[in-house]
Amino acid sequence: MNNLTPETLPCGTVLGSWQVDGRAGYGTYGVVYRAHQSGQTEAQPVALKLARYPNDPRFEREAGLLARIQHAGVPRLLGRGTWKGGPRGDTHPYVVMQWVEGLRLYDWAKEHSSSSSQTLRLLAQVARALEATHAVQGLHRDVKGDNVLVSPEGRAFLMDFGCGTWEGAAPLTQGLLAPGTKLYRSAQALRFHWNHRHAASPQYQATPADDVYALGVTAYHLCTGIYPPLATAPTPVGDDGRDTQEALAPPSQVKPLAPSLESVILRMLSDKPQDRGSAGELAAAMESLAAGAGAEATEPLSPSHSVEPSEAVSPPATEARPGRPWHSGLLPLAAGLLLAVSGSLNLEGLLDPLSSMRDGGTGGVGDAAMAELPVPNSPQEPKVNGLTLDMPKEPLRGQRRPPCPRLQTSIRGGCWVEIVQASPPCGESFYEWKGACYVPVGVPPRPNTSDKY
Repeated sequence: MNNLTPETLPCGTVLGSWQVDGRAGYGTYGVVYRAHQSGQTEAQPVALKLARYPNDPRFEREAGLLARIQHAGVPRLLGRGTWKGGPRGDTHPYVVMQWVEGLRLYDWAKEHSSSSSQTLRLLAQVARALEATHAVQGLHRDVKGDNVLVSPEGRAFLMDFGCGTWEGAAPLTQGLLAPGTKLYRSAQALRFHWNHRHAASPQYQATPADDVYALGVTAYHLCTGIYPPLATAPTPVGDDGRDTQEALAPPSQVKPLAPSLESVILRMLSDKPQDRGSAGELAAAMESLAAGAGAEATEPLSPSHSVEPSEAVSPPATEARPGRPWHSGLLPLAAGLLLAVSGSLNLEGLLDPLSSMRDGGTGGVGDAAMAELPVPNSPQEPKVNGLTLDMPKEPLRGQRRPPCPRLQTSIRGGCWVEIVQASPPCGESFYEWKGACYVPVGVPPRPNTSDKY
């Protein structure tokens, strides 16, 4: 036993046959270290991803999926093992992968004036990585810009398979929807969640078409700077909610775009899974379009100048769209403000100081823009049940009680706000309830009625 924690391994620490060079990033569940084979300091660096919590089954699942995939656009699995440390000598699994140097896809787009044909080639490379994943009956289940790295040579890599699975693998989490990011979920997944929200039912069974849809959302955001509307967006007002759907605006209505690129994006975003095509079919189509593109497709895409954080921590785009109430995009922001003003709400032990950072998956391994933040010497032990915080059976001290205002949901005697950009498992940052993630609403402070001069 020792006093080291997964977040604080110093340079030179040895895990199995690997030696740590330095920390590259960390998040809710994992810490990524740059490392090398012990005794081979001149060898290529590797990414060593270490579990923050003991015996986390996600890491064995991720290693199992990576071991099945052999593709140039997917980081190679180089090893796996366990590390014992901390005051109790707990066992923490780790996986070792190919080190990928590059920028996250959306960050890359902000620094490069790519054309439609270049964009098609990048998206085709991601589609080929998905094709290889689906060929082994695997699913990524979290395709998004944060999980695509573009190397300095312009090669796209599909990263972070921590939410992935394969046919026949046992489920690791409970809830209607598997892990993922809500902004990228297909219409089928969101409708399943909405239709079964009041009853215990089997988990939604994702398919390759869900990964393709998420790639379509990624492409739409890459080309326009905003997200398409949720495929189906239930109003978060408790039992009075209604199934609503905002019309999808073609990306060319947001930013000028070559028709060939727009057509493939709209195909991936088709409401019917069978109309999207397989990842391999889409890759072939995009490669063909890029090769035969005319002068129009070689013009640089109109860049988006909006400063937008990673979707791992960002709210949905708040640009006004036809048919959408102006306040609908402010829900995640309102949730943050509610937390900020809820001084009387006891949240001690709820929010881990590291939980707001990006997940320490391979998606952050080579990102030169990653900010290095201080790690506490003694990280707070989150009060979690398995991989999520369960909804309390009664309101928290200082929590607002019903009737709850619009955009708040009444749950077990308290008022809550859904975090739409988060999906179960909600980790130690949010509470999970019927397949969604929530934060409590604090009672606003009473105004001072005494006049002071």
